[in-house]
Amino acid sequence: MEKRLSEAFTEYRRLLRDFQDLLRGDFRRPREEEPPIRIDPPSGAGAALRGGRAGAAWASAGGPLPRSGAGGVSGPAAPGKAAEGHPEAAPRKAGAAEGRGAAALLADLAEEVRVCGLCPLAAGRNRAVPGDGVPEPLILVIGEGPGGEEDLQGLPFVGPAGRYLDKWLEAVGMSRKTDVFITNVVKCRPPGNRDPQPQETAACAPFLERQRDILRPRAVLALGRVAAQTLLGESRGIGALRGTVHRWKGLPLVATYHPSAVLRDPSLRRSVWEDLKRLQELVGPRDLRALPKN
Repeated sequence: MEKRLSEAFTEYRRLLRDFQDLLRGDFRRPREEEPPIRIDPPSGAGAALRGGRAGAAWASAGGPLPRSGAGGVSGPAAPGKAAEGHPEAAPRKAGAAEGRGAAALLADLAEEVRVCGLCPLAAGRNRAVPGDGVPEPLILVIGEGPGGEEDLQGLPFVGPAGRYLDKWLEAVGMSRKTDVFITNVVKCRPPGNRDPQPQETAACAPFLERQRDILRPRAVLALGRVAAQTLLGESRGIGALRGTVHRWKGLPLVATYHPSAVLRDPSLRRSVWEDLKRLQELVGPRDLRALPKN
């Protein structure tokens, strides 16, 4: 597993540098062969920690890690099977997160994002916005891109839409502090909050895929038209894409309206509530509450 991850991350590095060459000129610049990125195998202490949290037999079987509503771990289901009644739960296999620790890998990736210059968005940013949340989330929330407040603080969803999103998560028994990681399809703010361009989403795509591989969430929540279309390769609007469970890179994905759209049009709240309940069904029983108005 460590060898495959090393090969994958090394290839990501090569592709990123080739893409940077193409942005700066018409051809790939020659470079000396670099050593592969090293992924250290899990230590005995790391394996013991994982076993203490979820059961050694369960971890070795590659099953998903069941969790309680407060972010703790409940008793394991049968080894090798998804949680009872939740066939969409993604298996959490031993790999990079157990090698160095997911938090350390996320911190390294965030540093890469902060110095990235692969697309024109880098020139106009105050701060890049890699993402925020827990390193072993139930849900990976993906929006379209940072806004003004996010660009100033370097954190995702911290403006009015972000505060409303926090209330959505609370309504289905989750929080960015215990169960969720939040990021965007582009990590820098597009000028005037316009839609990201294909060149910009392509430059950020390897970062997003590496986040997915490190985090290994059980499900994905795509917020708004741009995020849903980008992840699913679709041209249909969010009204057509919501209301069902899609697949993205092997993970179940639920698309819904962006919180800012719901703040502008409260009539969308009913649809969002249905989507959040569908998401909740994918990750296991939670303490449901009414969706707040704002």
